[in-house]
Amino acid sequence: MLRPWTTYLAILVGLPLSLLFAGCSGSLAQVRGTIEKNYQAQRSYETGLLRYKAADYQAAIPHFSRAIELDPTFDDAEAHLAWSYYHDGKYVEATRHFRQAVARQPKWEGLHNGLGWSRYRMQRYHLALESFRQSLAIDPKYRDAVVGYAYTLFELGRYAEALPHLERMTREGEGGASRNALPDVERVRSRYAWTLFYLGDYQHARVEFLKGVAARSDWAGLHNGLGWTYLRLGDRTRASDSFRRALQIQPGFADAQEGLAMVAR
Repeated sequence: MLRPWTTYLAILVGLPLSLLFAGCSGSLAQVRGTIEKNYQAQRSYETGLLRYKAADYQAAIPHFSRAIELDPTFDDAEAHLAWSYYHDGKYVEATRHFRQAVARQPKWEGLHNGLGWSRYRMQRYHLALESFRQSLAIDPKYRDAVVGYAYTLFELGRYAEALPHLERMTREGEGGASRNALPDVERVRSRYAWTLFYLGDYQHARVEFLKGVAARSDWAGLHNGLGWTYLRLGDRTRASDSFRRALQIQPGFADAQEGLAMVAR
């Protein structure tokens, strides 16, 4: 979808005389003006892309916005603008631009996925679920949309539905090359472990929390989850140790404080 400036020059050079002088598509000046605007739009997009790749999303936003202002049909710029707003934490703006992009490109699974995550961040879970569904209807193997779909089911308390998706994503993320495709596997594992916990499968939840702690020993949430799991299994000593470790990492962690208080009862 990238449009180099040479494309626009080729358009100008290749215009037939009948088009230029017969008045069928406007004057030569108008054609040149359109080509110049499209060229400037491409330059703005490329500058924005450099900022985006450097994770400087605030700086990228005005360049993508300018590209769309110059060329309202520039769908790549619209998509990158939406993701820039998302990464900058401006989920309302991200949602608006994802919706505009989806209206023009309804078969682009990444746009539905982005809309799903934006809605998820705003806790509009039912709408997020629908966006993830639409993304997966286009590409059933779209990993990021599968994760979003499972996370949303989790937030809706639909643990039995979320479980197989979280388990599959965790297992795929554990193995060799798949880890590169899912660098946040321990975050997915955490949701998987909590899902097992909420479904009452404490033995398997313990196994997954232990794996998570082994990989991310500095993550208070995993120690907290392990503490609650040990508590449900009746192992108060290990539960206390886990809650205390969580509080060492994150002082004032309310959920771990509550767990520690329950151990002492």
